[in-house]
Amino acid sequence: MRKNKVRAVTSRCLLMMSAHLEPRFLLGRSEQAAVEYLHLFRSRNGLSVRRITHKGRRKRSEVQVVADEFGLAMRHKMEMFSAGTEKYNHFYNMDQTSIYIDMNPKTTITFRGERDVDVVQGMSENSFRASVFLCASATGKKLPAFIVFSGATGGPVHCELQAHPLHKADEVVLTVQMNAYCDERITIEWVNEVRTPSVTFCRMLLLDSLKVHKMGSVRAKLEEAMTGVDFVPAGATGLAQPMDVFVMRVLKHWCRELYVQHHITNDFSLNAKERRKLITSIVHEAWRAVPPETIQRGFVKAGLVPIGPRMVDGTFRVAEPPAPELV
Repeated sequence: MRKNKVRAVTSRCLLMMSAHLEPRFLLGRSEQAAVEYLHLFRSRNGLSVRRITHKGRRKRSEVQVVADEFGLAMRHKMEMFSAGTEKYNHFYNMDQTSIYIDMNPKTTITFRGERDVDVVQGMSENSFRASVFLCASATGKKLPAFIVFSGATGGPVHCELQAHPLHKADEVVLTVQMNAYCDERITIEWVNEVRTPSVTFCRMLLLDSLKVHKMGSVRAKLEEAMTGVDFVPAGATGLAQPMDVFVMRVLKHWCRELYVQHHITNDFSLNAKERRKLITSIVHEAWRAVPPETIQRGFVKAGLVPIGPRMVDGTFRVAEPPAPELV
């Protein structure tokens, strides 16, 4: 498979397929022992784990400058008018990501010595996806996951999702959009169904610079929900947005693990309804598995929350950002 660059192959893939093709593979053998056996298999056959290199690498230095300036401005804004840490209970970040039925890894198994390690993207086998909105505070409080599948409003898929036992009853809200994208209607629905019910106090929400987030109708809905908005500079979300910096990596790791664990003992989904059910279950469990400490670390790593001792009165001294240069 790798020789023809069909798709990425990981140790978890080998474990899952070994259990499917040879049911006795896990009999009398722990999962860790099975993984060690697969490591020996790789070694005997001249295989190694390599990072996929099809994606271009951009210089970090220029983006880091923008992220540092934004982080300083946000820390100054949060600390300028109030003391203590209570305000960070009301400082939220929301980000969207695509969750595929079979998430692509960052590494693959390939033959030793290969110069370029590429994989084909967008294959039909793993192209079934959903858009997921995740929102959490700087103290680690999580709002329900908002999952968008492909479908028509009021259609059979929408009705199916509305009847899902997890919908609005636990930690997920389910809806549809024709292409499972984030558009104006979907963003407003997220505000109404997820953001507004959780609001008990004026809050600050950090969003990326997606065009739909800046629409007047979306801003008006957020104002109705007592929510002020700041936008991460375009191109700097990988360094300045907490969910993007740290949280999404952990979430997608859990999605991959849960997918493999499910298919070790279950057949592959046969139709779209089963795939929607599986993605909903995986996202629900993965979001629950992300600990508050991980989210807190994301805000700190993004430079949005100051660290260190505070003054006796609870204030934290943050340097005032330099005035913007006049062009």
